[in-house]
Amino acid sequence: MVEPDAQTRTHELSREECLDLLQNKSFLGRLGFILDGRPMVLPVNYLADANSVVFCTVPGTKLSHVADGAPVAFEVDSSRPLYHSGWSVVVQGTAREVSDPNELEQLRRGPLRSWAVPASEHWVRISIDEISGRRIPEA
Repeated sequence: MVEPDAQTRTHELSREECLDLLQNKSFLGRLGFILDGRPMVLPVNYLADANSVVFCTVPGTKLSHVADGAPVAFEVDSSRPLYHSGWSVVVQGTAREVSDPNELEQLRRGPLRSWAVPASEHWVRISIDEISGRRIPEA
């Protein structure tokens, strides 16, 4: 972890710390994208590895519109309001529909299930082009 900012208690997280939080400490994130020329942020449950974030949705929904190669942002966080502490991780990347039959079969058999839609067949993978994070430790 990098030293706190001189003006705040905020610590910048390393790439490794960001990936650990993304992969192991959260299961619900927020996807930011542009829909019909306007910014949109929607919650999704997800899985992540060192190179990407993957989620499932249903064709025709707002989330299905991000799988066209558009740039997106993805954010996860956790907070402890009583202690005025928490962390956040932001990924910037490109969303693409998963179309490889072998990869789709692996995803269907894996642990990820959409919380909102029981039988999701539309899978989207976000490349991790940039990742950054911050932590505010307990006071």
